[in-house]
Amino acid sequence: IAEKRALALDAHRRLAALPGLVIDAAPELSLFAFHVTWPGAWLAEEDAATRRLMDRITARGRVMVSGTVARGRFLGRVCVLSFRTHAEQIDWLVEDLEAALRGIRG
Repeated sequence: IAEKRALALDAHRRLAALPGLVIDAAPELSLFAFHVTWPGAWLAEEDAATRRLMDRITARGRVMVSGTVARGRFLGRVCVLSFRTHAEQIDWLVEDLEAALRGIRG
């Protein structure tokens, strides 16, 4: 559990530094939420962009992120649980999310 918590904190720190990504919930154990934004974006635009981001990450096939709706907003979620998840998979997450984000920004 300690390893997964450390990996989630590393992912959180790295994703929080990406322009156009907002962390909505800091890690609770090994889970945190985020969404895409840009200046002047409306909620519906952010939701659609976050969904596209999630689809692009999943389509690459290296990592899986999940989504949810909370307080009327669609959020992407990172949850580090699998015994197969290690630092390499967090690197893949950051790489894939950053690449997908470049093509989505408003």
